[in-house]
Amino acid sequence: MKRAATIAFLLCVCGISLGQNFNVGITFQYHILKQVSVEGNTIFPTSSYNYYNIIDNNWKFFSAGQSIVIGVVGQLDYKRLYFAFEPSFELNTYDYVVSYSLSSNSAEKISFKTTMMQYDFPVYAGYQFGSSNLLRYSLFGGISVVVPFVINSALYNVNTDTKLTDRYGAYDMRDVLYTNEVYWNGLVGIGFHYASLFKVDIRYTRRLGSPGDVYKATFNTVGVGLTYYLPIRILKQKIYYEN
Repeated sequence: MKRAATIAFLLCVCGISLGQNFNVGITFQYHILKQVSVEGNTIFPTSSYNYYNIIDNNWKFFSAGQSIVIGVVGQLDYKRLYFAFEPSFELNTYDYVVSYSLSSNSAEKISFKTTMMQYDFPVYAGYQFGSSNLLRYSLFGGISVVVPFVINSALYNVNTDTKLTDRYGAYDMRDVLYTNEVYWNGLVGIGFHYASLFKVDIRYTRRLGSPGDVYKATFNTVGVGLTYYLPIRILKQKIYYEN
């Protein structure tokens, strides 16, 4: 462990020494477009005797849940290339609708609303286009390790929006939609830069792998982020973004 930490520290020092600019900033993100999709027709939870019908795996604005992200960012620039690390706190919510058969011709729609507090550690690289020091745009991509530490689940009737307290289990979607284990996300996006003051980006995030082994669940998110760079410059070389 100490050897790995030492190697990581030396790589960071070497990277900074080879870079032309190193910025530190604060990032805010809000994810408004989500898709939660479970493969199959029926879910049989391991924690109860209930079973649920899969009826809705579509992309949704707001109604599928939102994510609010606040963090810091360290960004190393070398000409048109940049590398960023964004340790962040995320309040991540998912709203997944299923149906429960009450009889042969009637069913009740149920919304599983899951709230996750988690730490995100994205690392990504980007390439900037445009030759202006003032306005630029970039494409970037990378991965993120996610560490959940608080998970809460609640049940609601979709038609009446009333909380359900009996008949169903609030944590029936454990090992289907979530677990307490660390997981990985992949991300790609486009960023719009204004000098070294701030960046606005649109990013797509997809969970790598599924929470459980029995049911394959996929999670896709599109969000908007704003990064404000503090007036702190460890490296102060002038960058002209030449080819």
